[in-house]
Amino acid sequence: MTWRYLVRITLYTVFLLLLQSFLVSHFFRPGLRIDPLLVSMFGTAFVWSPLVSVVWASVWGFIVDALSGKFWGFHVGSYVVAVCLVNMTAERFEYRNPFYQMLFVGACALGQSGVLGLFLLFDASGPADLATMFLSLLMRSMVMMVLAPLITYPLWNTRGDNL
Repeated sequence: MTWRYLVRITLYTVFLLLLQSFLVSHFFRPGLRIDPLLVSMFGTAFVWSPLVSVVWASVWGFIVDALSGKFWGFHVGSYVVAVCLVNMTAERFEYRNPFYQMLFVGACALGQSGVLGLFLLFDASGPADLATMFLSLLMRSMVMMVLAPLITYPLWNTRGDNL
């Protein structure tokens, strides 16, 4: 891994963080409030070693948790779990195939949405409509699943000769 590659990936991750913070989090429909950094963790877990990927996921998860100001450990946990799942299943699946990327990211996003749904269920404000909340979280997972190949492509494309 070269410094140039690390700078590119860091800049791309900062771009995704800014996109998530200033654009995605302000969408009117909760189902469209995706987590592009979760998808990027999938891409970095495939490209890097397990230890480096877990450290990367922990650092960016902590940053996102600190910026959100709510539910500490949610992003750290979901990013680290996604990285570990990729490393455990890397030998069984061909992750270069966009279909497998979509399925795997969809499953991780569904897990993240499930935890988020349980958190919102027991939140002090309480759920306004339980069916609507879980439907929007399911829609969020589907949108993340469809966008997965588009978000992970720059991570693998910038790898260059290290591939």
